[in-house]
Amino acid sequence: MLDDKEVRDVIGGDGTRYNVVSYALDDGDGRIRMSVAVDHGTWSAFVPLVRDQIMNPDGTFVE
Repeated sequence: MLDDKEVRDVIGGDGTRYNVVSYALDDGDGRIRMSVAVDHGTWSAFVPLVRDQIMNPDGTFVE
């Protein structure tokens, strides 16, 4: 079972510091669910920008 999490501090091109949390989770049938949440540590930490994507075993993404 895949259950991996990574937390990073990233500095954007404009000098803004962002918190980036990425997850890779087993979604069943060999698929992987990838989730990334980004915020800049102020009010956006309560409602971060989040993107999810599911990748099939062949490397294609579920639409």
